[in-house]
Order: sequence, then structure tokens, then C-alpha cells
Amino acid sequence: MAKLSEILKERGYVYQHSSEKLAEITDGKKRTLYLGIDPSADSLQVGQLQAFLILRRFIEDGHKVILLVGGGTGMIGDPGGRSDERNLLDAETVERNAEAISSQVKQLLGDADFTLANNAQWLEKLSMIEFLRDVGKHFSVNAMLQRDFVKERVKNVEEGISYTEFSYALLQAYDFLHLHQEYGADLQVGGSDQWGNIVSGVDFIRRKTGDAVYAFTWPLLVNKATGKKFGKSEQGTVWLDPAKTTPFQFYQFWLNVEDETVEEYLLKMTMLSGVEIEAAMEMQKRDPKERGAQQLLAREVTTLVHGEEVATVAEKVSGVLFGDMGLTQLEESELSILRSTAPSHEVQVDSAVVDVLVSTKLASSKREARQFLKDKAVILNNEVIKDEKRKLEASDFHNGIALLKRGRRNVCVLTLST
Repeated sequence: MAKLSEILKERGYVYQHSSEKLAEITDGKKRTLYLGIDPSADSLQVGQLQAFLILRRFIEDGHKVILLVGGGTGMIGDPGGRSDERNLLDAETVERNAEAISSQVKQLLGDADFTLANNAQWLEKLSMIEFLRDVGKHFSVNAMLQRDFVKERVKNVEEGISYTEFSYALLQAYDFLHLHQEYGADLQVGGSDQWGNIVSGVDFIRRKTGDAVYAFTWPLLVNKATGKKFGKSEQGTVWLDPAKTTPFQFYQFWLNVEDETVEEYLLKMTMLSGVEIEAAMEMQKRDPKERGAQQLLAREVTTLVHGEEVATVAEKVSGVLFGDMGLTQLEESELSILRSTAPSHEVQVDSAVVDVLVSTKLASSKREARQFLKDKAVILNNEVIKDEKRKLEASDFHNGIALLKRGRRNVCVLTLST
């Protein structure tokens, strides 16, 4: 069986670690590690998903995991990776966000054994005098000013950085000390943008107690096509909460990833074995138009977040809209999802297909509509339509709907007017 350090490297999860060799952290004694979760929103987003798959790797290897919801630090806001000051959230909002995120975490880690903590429990009891005396004296302002994000903020005279955000690293270091003393935590993990904060905690514990603890970070996922953080699309952030991003939209996000990044996402965002991923990529090379690797990715990640049953429905609806599945293969509940997912247009029986193409904006003019028909680019319920005089018939509709496509990606659900 492969060692944890080897698995983490093979999956592309390794960015920095405080030990000379990663194996010193991962392959020796079983550790208690913790990951901090920022409750600045009431849902996790896909860019954070990688972290929980990494935690699952640690859990499977016998390590203990603590998930720390920042109910206290969330009142301050982590300044890392930002060019401006965060808007401060009130306590009620932070608490509500923390509760919502906690339930999502339990879904992602399933039956895995982990400890859930909230740093509001100890930070809210900390007095200012105690904090400055016992924590602040161990931090050099000179060293903190060398942090990249601090230097950038200080350069901006108009914005600058408040003392509130400047002190965030001290609060995070104090969390590490508390978890080390209370639970025996000896490893903090996080994304690469957290490296400075994490090693501050490592150094603080060494100065305070003399104990050796460790830091480990992974690379942040970046959409190579847009240069933005992973999960940011033209429509906005892709959330794990189905009320904010529907399971179908979630499935489509993964289905539409670029060919050059699909292997990386299969490695980092699924629990599939290396052999399964290699097989998927070999099939992809043989027939890239089928996008088999993307279909596997979409199914696996949607199952991970929303469950197998929901993922199956999303896959079926996608197969009808963009594949070769027919409307008759969908149940009534799935047809409802289809109606709410795709653009729809109300029509009547006997409407000319040419006119419907224009009214649904699948064609800009009747002339263009006729050209699409001539080019065999128009599909009605999986049947290529070539006849310019073709009209819609009652038999074209299944439970009151039909599917009109121009090519593979331009789709409209036709509904019968009453």
C-alpha cells in the first residue's frame, strides 16, 4: 500500500511543508491535524472541496482530524489574498453561516470520525490584556510587515490595513496553541495562501511551549482559462448549497471543464484510484468528442456533494439536453427539473418549425433558420429536421413538452400553451 506522502504527491496536493521531508509529517506517528474554515458565507464553494478530500486521505491513513469553524476569527476576517478591507459580519450572521457550513462538512466526510470545534468558544473569553501579554509579545511587527499581502496593503495609502486585520495571524496562532493544548493538535493544514499564518502558529507554539508542531499546505486551484480562483464562473461562484447552485448547474460546471484540466481535477477532486483515472484519460484520447472524462468527473463530484440519487438525476437531465437520451426516459419529477433548468418557450401545435426557431432565438431570422434546416443542424426530440415546411404536431410533445436543438449546445424546451 502506498504511503500517505506518496499519495499526496501523486494527486498534486503538496505545496509547502515545514519539515525537511514530507514523510516526517505524514508517514511516521499518527498526528492530530486541523483545518480552519472561514464562515464568511453560508455555504462552502467548489474551490474549498479539495481540502476535504485531502482530509479524507489523512483520516484513511489513521490520523485524527479537527475541523475548526472560525466563529470568532470570522468576526475579523482573514486579510490574506485580499487587496481591500473585509466587511465585518455581525455575530448572528457568523453563527448562522457556521451552522450551515458544519452540516455540509458532515456530508462531505460522511462516516469519517472527526472533531468539530468553533473558536468563538475560547476567543470570546480572551481579554485584551491577556492577549497582548501572552500572545502579542511573541510576534515581531518587523516580520509581519514582510508578509506579501501586508506589504501590498501598506503601499496603498488610501486603503492600508487596519489593526484588526493585521492582528488576524495572532488569533490564528492562538487557535493552534489552544488546539495543541486541548486536543494534542500537532499539524495545521490549509491552502497555499495560508502558509504565513500557519507557520506563525508553528513558531508561536515553539516559543511558548518548546513543542515541535508542523505546517502543510496544498496549491490553490486556479481556472487556467480565466486565471480566477477555481469555482468562479461567468455566472458567479459555484456553491455546494443546492439552493444557491442547483445540482444540475453543479453537474454542468464539471461537465464543461476544459480537456487540458480534466485529469488534474479527476486527481484532486475525486476519490477515484489512479488506475481508474488513467483508464478514463486513455478513453478520452481515443474519442475526445465524447468527453468521457468530463462525464466521469461530473458524476463523481456531484455524488460526493449531493449524493448518488441526485447525481443520477442531474446526469439524466444533462443526457437529454445535450446527449442522445429522449424525453420519454425521464420521470415526471425529472421533467420538472428539465423545465426549470433549460430555456423554455411556449408554443402551439401547428406552429412552423422555422418560426419557432426564430421565436426561441435559436435562429436570428427565418433565412438563417432555413439554412440551419438545410445544414441538418436542427433536432426535434432527437430527430433531425430538414423539411422547411415542418410544423409542430401533438405527437411531438411528451407530457406537454418537446425539445428543440440547434447543434449540440443550443437548446430550448418547448411547452404547449393552454
